[in-house]
Amino acid sequence: MPSQPKGDVIRRQWEMLLLIPAHDRPGKTAPELCATLAELGYPVTRRTVERDLESLQQCLPLESDPATRPLRWRWRKARTLDIPGMEAAEAMALIMMRDAMRAHLPRSFLDALQSRFAEANRTLNALARGRSRTRWSDKIRIVPGHLVLHSPAIAPGILQTLQQALLAELPIEAQYQSLQDPEPRKRLLYPRALILRGSSLYLIAEQAGGKAPHFYAVQRFSHLRLRELEPFPKAAFDLDAFLADGTNQFGDGRSIRLKATVTTALAKILRDSPLSEDMTLTPSEDDWALQATVRDTWSLHSWLLGHGENIRVQQPASLRDLVSRRLQAAASQYA
Repeated sequence: MPSQPKGDVIRRQWEMLLLIPAHDRPGKTAPELCATLAELGYPVTRRTVERDLESLQQCLPLESDPATRPLRWRWRKARTLDIPGMEAAEAMALIMMRDAMRAHLPRSFLDALQSRFAEANRTLNALARGRSRTRWSDKIRIVPGHLVLHSPAIAPGILQTLQQALLAELPIEAQYQSLQDPEPRKRLLYPRALILRGSSLYLIAEQAGGKAPHFYAVQRFSHLRLRELEPFPKAAFDLDAFLADGTNQFGDGRSIRLKATVTTALAKILRDSPLSEDMTLTPSEDDWALQATVRDTWSLHSWLLGHGENIRVQQPASLRDLVSRRLQAAASQYA
């Protein structure tokens, strides 16, 4: 085979490195990499791929199990291909993102980014060395603006199996215990999407038998198994339409014109952090008239109830009645 230009070789090797799985995934063989490279426009022999891997292993954190044949290649634990350097702003943003999401995201989500977080730490430590008497980590904090519930514990391997099922559109056989069930029940599910709501992760899936999509709390799965030979429904699924549907607990999401009266204290907060782009605040005697186009969702209801003594909903009437009933029910607990 004629030799390839050096630029083509580098591009081919770069594409091959991007195809190699992370440490927690099954490795890929040289024939598998060879076939995918051909699909990407890089026809190459199996032996060439093997030579590339053996050569690149000398300078990159690649590994293979010599006990398996053919060899399966993957990245070593907590290491990925990351050639470009990291600037201070990116490093600070990553660390603050990690701290902000620690209580919201499942541990396995954050584990997948550990190499990036570690590099951010190294970058900031290097910049601060010799310039400050305190560590850079003592200079930043994430302070939640509301009560944050800790992310529920998810059984090992559950999230990885769900992600694989979602990406490949594969049915799953699941052991799931709902709040109403005293014991886990076996179900055949067709995964459609993952939703992070607050600190809880939900799987949106259809159940065998043609039932409409439903949400399942991921922490309530105790066992999952891929059913690769089971046919997957061909009907299209629209996640946005599902979320906008008022029949599920995520709220109907329809736009409403909120009209309310707010105190001066809340008006100052809303000037800095408006409810919407078209929000207006008009002074009136001792308070302020608020108008804004917002989504009628559970988060709006929670926000209104949280500012109970500082806001009085006027329109829509249905929302005013809902908030009134909830506040009266809450007050009755202290009567």
